[in-house]
Amino acid sequence: MYATDELSERLWKVCLPYISSVKSVMVHKHYCYKVAVSLDHRIECSVEDSTYTAMKGFVVTGNAMHKCISPDGPVLSILIEPQSPWGNKIGEILGGKDFIRFEEILDVDSLGPILPPNHEDLKDTDLIPHIFELMFLITGLEIQASNLIDPRVMRILDYVSGHLTADITNEEIVDISNLSFHRTRHLFAAEMGIPLSRYILWQRLRCTLKTVIESGESLSKVCRDYQFTDLSHFHKTFKNIFGLNPSTFLGECRVIVQDDAYVEEVVADGGDL
Repeated sequence: MYATDELSERLWKVCLPYISSVKSVMVHKHYCYKVAVSLDHRIECSVEDSTYTAMKGFVVTGNAMHKCISPDGPVLSILIEPQSPWGNKIGEILGGKDFIRFEEILDVDSLGPILPPNHEDLKDTDLIPHIFELMFLITGLEIQASNLIDPRVMRILDYVSGHLTADITNEEIVDISNLSFHRTRHLFAAEMGIPLSRYILWQRLRCTLKTVIESGESLSKVCRDYQFTDLSHFHKTFKNIFGLNPSTFLGECRVIVQDDAYVEEVVADGGDL
């Protein structure tokens, strides 16, 4: 068994989970696989030119244009890093398809509640074990270290993770890979399924979001810390990936992160999140 803080850290490394009360979003796409599941009702999803209705949940591949419609209640969404063990298994489950309904891979009638009925009153750390349980039902896997990625790409991932607030240059990446930049870009895209520049942008967006939620600092400041040109640049990037603007997301979605300290501090002070 893992301690809750260790579960939280492991979860954040491989996915971005959030609960959304937004009834509908704009058509969008993202690098990650997406698992979406309704908490107490049925949902719809439009993918490319097809519409799927009356579902408990679904899995959609990265880069497929889609939007989720949920007029009757909240949805738990999990954006899963494709190179993670969960991501590798999701890729196998999709089998080249863009989209698959929960009803095709799970006995949805025996699922039971995805989150406790009082989930709105619980801390993020109380919800994290339920996300692990759901992902275990879907993939049959617990989170473990993955040795499937080329070690040169792993070195790049480690470097990027530690330098998201700095200007990451081509020369630095070449020094890490010991290849030409052209060969490095080709290797990274082949291993990760995404160009290096887009991967860095996605990680910066993730960390901007997490930092704003945990620290309470302004989005304008934090997005610049993570090398976005300005707030307009961040807004455009965010909307393309999530299908709604960041202010709506932060106001109507709950990102499940590992640090409840900021939430507790604000509540204790009588402030607003």
